[in-house]
Amino acid sequence: MTLFDLDGVLTRHDTMAALIVQRLKQKPLRILGVLPLFVIAAIAGARRGVAAKANRLAVRLTFAGLAEQEYRALAATEGQRMATRSGFIREGLIELCRERQKSSRVVIVTASEVHLVEAFLTACGLSNIELIASHLDFSTRVPRVKLHNVGSQKIRSLRMAGVLIENATFYTDSASDLPLALVAARTVIVHPSKRSRRLLLAALPGAQLIE
Repeated sequence: MTLFDLDGVLTRHDTMAALIVQRLKQKPLRILGVLPLFVIAAIAGARRGVAAKANRLAVRLTFAGLAEQEYRALAATEGQRMATRSGFIREGLIELCRERQKSSRVVIVTASEVHLVEAFLTACGLSNIELIASHLDFSTRVPRVKLHNVGSQKIRSLRMAGVLIENATFYTDSASDLPLALVAARTVIVHPSKRSRRLLLAALPGAQLIE
């Protein structure tokens, strides 16, 4: 059993942030509201709840007024584009996903949004891979994050999918995944930031590190 985070592991960049940038190009005046939220999320440090709340607010402001089908069309286009952008994906980790699929269960578990990730993975040749991701709610004119699959929520989501985390190898780049990494049988830390490297190795001194 192998679990892969997406952003920073299979990609070199944040997929949801890249989608938000594309939407803000269409609605440039919203940058004034979204940019401070990105700054808050970036400097939140160990206060993961603060960063998560800032990210959810950024999503609401960015996609306000967008109908669900319009959002899905945007996510599909941008997900496909990301897969072909120079330097966006980590080819070696994508290939590792394909190899692990041949012999065991593989799950992508990510905080990014499900339709965006589905389009991205399909374009990468991973359309049949199991995915657990965040979901948006479009029941009002201001979409909101219905399920934010971040931190400890990843554990709950995986348990609901019948994944035995204690038997899994988990690939992550971020200290926000520490709750899941502490439960997994084995953790591989992929190209972490200095902060995530320090926090993850302090909690998991036996983890494998790929830099």
